[in-house]
Amino acid sequence: MTPAKPSMSTDTDNSTNSDGTDTKDFFNDILPSTTNYLILIGSSIVGFVLLIAITLSFFKPFDGPDVPNCKGVYMSPAYAKVHAFDSTHTRFASKYSLYLYREQGKDSMPGESSEFYLSGTPVLFIPGNAGSYKQVRSIAAETATQFFDKSSYVTSQNSNANNVDFFTADFNEDFTAFHGRTMLDQSEYLNDAVKFILSLYDSNSSNTSPTSVILLGHSMGGIVARVMLSLPNYLEGSVNTIITLSTPHNAAPTTFDGDLLNVYKLTDDFWRNGFSHDVSTLSTKMATIARRRLENVSLISITGGVLDTTLPTDYTSLTGLVPSNHGFSVSTTGIPGVWTPIDHLAIVWCDQLRKVLAKTILQIIDVNSPSQTYPLEKRMEIFKSNLLPGFDKFLDIMKYTNIQHNLPFKLKIDLKQLKDSINERFFQLPRKNAKRDIAGFPPIHLFNIPRKESSKFNFISSIKPTMIDKITSSVELSLLLCRSILSDVGKASAKRNFRKVFDYTTDITQQYAELECIDVSEYIYVVPKSYSSNNEHSNEPTDVYYSLEIPSNILSYFSSIVIVEPKTILTESSENFVLADLHSESSSALTLGDSSLWKLITRGNDLTIPAHRPIIIDINVPSMKSSLLAYRLDVRYAKSSNEKFSPLISQTIKGETKWHINIDDDKIITSIINGDSPYTPFIVDDPESHTRFKVFSDSFSSDQLMDIYITVDWFQSLKLLVLKYRLSVVGFPLFFTLLVITLQFRYYSKTNLYPSFGETMLSVCDYRVVTGLVIFFSFLSKLTSSNSLFNKFIEFMDPVERNELHLMEKIENAEVRLNVSFMSIEEPSLWFYGVFVLFISIGLNFLLYNLILLVIKCLIYLSELGLLQGITSNIHSFPNQRKTIGIITLLFLVLLYLPYQFAFVVCVLTQLFSTLKLFLSNTKLNSYHTSYKNFDDYKGKKDSVPDNESNEKAVVSNKALYFVDNFKNFNLSLLILMLWLVPINVPVLVVWLHDISLKWRTPFSSHHNILAILPIIYLVQALNQGFMVPRPTKRFNVFFTKVILFYFAFYCLFFGTRHLYLLHSLFDAICTWFLILYIQGWGNGSLENIRTITIIKNETKIH
Repeated sequence: MTPAKPSMSTDTDNSTNSDGTDTKDFFNDILPSTTNYLILIGSSIVGFVLLIAITLSFFKPFDGPDVPNCKGVYMSPAYAKVHAFDSTHTRFASKYSLYLYREQGKDSMPGESSEFYLSGTPVLFIPGNAGSYKQVRSIAAETATQFFDKSSYVTSQNSNANNVDFFTADFNEDFTAFHGRTMLDQSEYLNDAVKFILSLYDSNSSNTSPTSVILLGHSMGGIVARVMLSLPNYLEGSVNTIITLSTPHNAAPTTFDGDLLNVYKLTDDFWRNGFSHDVSTLSTKMATIARRRLENVSLISITGGVLDTTLPTDYTSLTGLVPSNHGFSVSTTGIPGVWTPIDHLAIVWCDQLRKVLAKTILQIIDVNSPSQTYPLEKRMEIFKSNLLPGFDKFLDIMKYTNIQHNLPFKLKIDLKQLKDSINERFFQLPRKNAKRDIAGFPPIHLFNIPRKESSKFNFISSIKPTMIDKITSSVELSLLLCRSILSDVGKASAKRNFRKVFDYTTDITQQYAELECIDVSEYIYVVPKSYSSNNEHSNEPTDVYYSLEIPSNILSYFSSIVIVEPKTILTESSENFVLADLHSESSSALTLGDSSLWKLITRGNDLTIPAHRPIIIDINVPSMKSSLLAYRLDVRYAKSSNEKFSPLISQTIKGETKWHINIDDDKIITSIINGDSPYTPFIVDDPESHTRFKVFSDSFSSDQLMDIYITVDWFQSLKLLVLKYRLSVVGFPLFFTLLVITLQFRYYSKTNLYPSFGETMLSVCDYRVVTGLVIFFSFLSKLTSSNSLFNKFIEFMDPVERNELHLMEKIENAEVRLNVSFMSIEEPSLWFYGVFVLFISIGLNFLLYNLILLVIKCLIYLSELGLLQGITSNIHSFPNQRKTIGIITLLFLVLLYLPYQFAFVVCVLTQLFSTLKLFLSNTKLNSYHTSYKNFDDYKGKKDSVPDNESNEKAVVSNKALYFVDNFKNFNLSLLILMLWLVPINVPVLVVWLHDISLKWRTPFSSHHNILAILPIIYLVQALNQGFMVPRPTKRFNVFFTKVILFYFAFYCLFFGTRHLYLLHSLFDAICTWFLILYIQGWGNGSLENIRTITIIKNETKIH
């Protein structure tokens, strides 16, 4: 471009603008006052205080059930590389590798015998983002240990169990969380690997050759496992079981790469079509393939809870993705025998969890089946039995019992044994004056189930109930649900085929009762005494209590509950106990507070539990459902010395259960829940969306009230914002940056003066503007809730395609919503979080701007000391021809090899150095004030001395100075804007550099688009040559400049968090518009260059 000679008769020489406003008055209106300084500094301080508080809270350790309790592990690993899986089987053989894990001393090793062959059930471990193939060792070692060293137990649980052959993929620590293409490569490679693994068993004649492989995925490896089933090279029927550990199923953990989000969406659509059975998609090819491939697939998602600071635990949910008969998600804090949160890396080695996983894998194996696993329904039963807390096990009583037919057991009981218990509503062991009425028989306790009221049976014991036909010890007990066999059908009952008859009568028995019963001992669930309740020598949880609850809808089918007591009398000195009661259902179900979260925030809720209460009480807390808040429970209770156990409280919400144990006397509990979470699907009016507590207490031995007070723990709540909104650290501050730049261009179009970034920030901090922004951000959470009309309207302004909500609703059989706007807050009571965003955004911009100014001032100081000679001598040291060659070379490399993110980083560095040189050459800093406070200085007072040649040169000199200020201010603002975009581009660049280190060129097809970087390169180059962006003067140019900048700011605020990759495209669009302004300025001769104006200024000085 050739600079035009500066004209002396510009638009700013006129006293009015095109809209009729006085230019001088307009400019004076934007001059900041002292109040603006105070508001800017005050707002920044508030933002800094919030950031510091959030940072400090993040490093505060958790307490109670959120404290890590993982035990260390030991193993003897060996890894055999599968060299035969080479380029003849997969095109990724030069990049990835496949290994077979062997536990030394247990598994047979390849090479030890010429007759080595695989005879186990294949399991394929898939590491996550930057994960290692060696992470399989802990779970694989424990599985081998259980199979070989505890074979009797394994066989008792599953007679068709088999050894497991663990294969593991070596992805050279690829970054799957940053790059969609890498995820597709891994999925394609693993489909090839599954085919090869299954072929290794073809020569094995001793067992049925497997036709499927169990997939075990960690982190992003779980997503890779799901993607596998949607690819063309998937082998039909080769996968029917997927277990994932800390896998973000419901939302991508990062949004830097558009390909990654696209892979997520396509995979989710495939799975939802496979499970939804939507009539509208029945005929589509994808839906047909998906249903065929997924009809027998089970997917289990395990999360480590709040200790996972790498990934929000909310993202591991399967809501709207997999129906309950095909899978579920569960937290390790609720898995029986685990009961501890686990961080992102420890989840693959935590001893308590690996024991449960190894046991579960061995139980789902059916060595006689071609798939090597049991059918879907039985697999799901095993998963639920081993991984879920078991509170709902009572539902299986009716599922597996045909009430219309014979019950399996018959009891014939002497009425003398029942005379003391038949009308009682509670039962406890040990008890005073215990005696035997009939020698040789275990005592029987019977609860009569009342017909006129709804009752609930509660049971808790330190002795594990045993099936009555399997009692082998004198300290075992049984629980049975029975109904009377009436006398008129007594003779008919004698002909019934019972599994077993238990006769507790003698020759001298005069009266007896006949009952037909089912044993419910197998439906008990375990309650932890401590968080470390797993013994290394046992496959079952130890140091636990055993509990059972049966509601009225099941009790109504029966007439009595029978407890067969241990034959050995429990004394007062015994540590064992048994407690049971039969209470009205209304006394067992309480509600704490109402559904108002605002009331909970401002005043708190409280509940007093009476002294004469059931041993197990359910408490619903309707207002406790937001995962953005941490809650404080103040439990006030005086424990009695006679109590058999300290009170316990379980906390359950959306598949996550935590245990608060040892509630001795008054205790403060911090409760963190996995409730409604930002940016994830949720079910409207879901009864499981609010927190439910269960209080276990020995109410027989205590006459103390229990008071529970719930408030919000604000400091811990700040900690939760880190993982929820860590991606927002770019979008929200960038919104404020663009707001400032938009105002700069407004001033520029009005006055031809481009104010500094700091000065414009001050003008934004006018008390009227800040008040309006605070009010706006206060209402923003309400405006962007999923059911608001405003949110539905702005969704049309987002070009990114939405998820198929109707498919989610088909899966859940309920209304499902997904909100990705702004902070994705559904609770209007959390309106103040929007204000937090405003002040933090102001603070971060204030910090970044001042850091740049500090660097500039330091360089100026060094320059004045003569330490930067040569750098400041010529700010444009390279000739234009050389720069043009550099641009062409860079574009050529982007087209063929380099990702455009590399070119963007080069542009940022170029802009950084050119801006610094510019300020070094013109050392005056207009950081927070304008250099043209008196508008008449800008006009040069030309009109007052029209005939004086020196005044004409003074005008040129002043205009040159103002142009230099404009140029410096625009370059600095553009640099700030580009710096905010660097974190969006760097992750993909990291993936590319990692692949370069492996000597592998991953196809970066979407990242070789030169249109994504061409306008940016040319804009930076034009500025580097000294050309200022021409002032938009035409009405359309002014309007479109404001619109494109406003839309960029709007998108950053509302959709920037979940669509970060699109912010680069919007910046590219703005650069394109600036280039159009350049072309227009070049065409009409108004394009100005700093070099030419500097020369004129120097000439005026010489004259």
